[in-house]
Amino acid sequence: MSQWQKWFACLLFVAVVSLVLLHLRVTAGQTESDAENLKQAAERIAETARTKFAPVYPALAKQIIEDTGVKEGICIDLGTGAGALGIALAKAGNFKVYAVDINPFAVAIAQKNAVEAEVSDRFFPMLGNALDLPFKDNFADLVVSRGMIPFIEDKAVVFREAYRVLKKGRAAYIGGGFSRMLDEETVVKIVKEAWGDPQKLPIRRMPKEFWEEQVKKAGITNYRIIEDRYPSGVYGTWVMFKKQ
Repeated sequence: MSQWQKWFACLLFVAVVSLVLLHLRVTAGQTESDAENLKQAAERIAETARTKFAPVYPALAKQIIEDTGVKEGICIDLGTGAGALGIALAKAGNFKVYAVDINPFAVAIAQKNAVEAEVSDRFFPMLGNALDLPFKDNFADLVVSRGMIPFIEDKAVVFREAYRVLKKGRAAYIGGGFSRMLDEETVVKIVKEAWGDPQKLPIRRMPKEFWEEQVKKAGITNYRIIEDRYPSGVYGTWVMFKKQ
């Protein structure tokens, strides 16, 4: 990255952070403690994405493109965090990525990361809620999410919203875990570093039948449950569906 690009990245980061602070000031009921908790959460996610989980995102981007057959167009990344998956998809395919997160500090970090990755011309972090997306019907070619859905109470609403914003014949890929493109040794190492015990992996707490129930509850019939299986177990579960 050239010197002027570094300066631009810094200025853009400051601008986004200023907007974040303004958002927090005008949000009803927001306290300094709430803001600090959001900031710390965003920073933890960003550090994990940059270190322990760094091998995951390029591998998962490749897997998503291979499984869905979608290589270009508009992509929405739900619960983007530091933007790692959306940035990986912007690099792996010809996508314009809208990276949505409910945490304004995460949005600021994702913007900075996009500039540093030199994809800021086609990667657009934004505040938004996966339960009520700020996009019109039939807008996107691909909707993705990694790691958010296990922590959402009403998962069927997320699936329903993703389906709504998809164009006809296009695909969503939502779930949690890693990627079958990674070897088992790498995956197990990451899991042990992050959780200690593989049984604590959040996506493992919900069996395949649970995800089938949720996607059917959303009224979606054309779907597949994809499990990243290894000899020692499942380290990723994804709900893939296409709009009919």
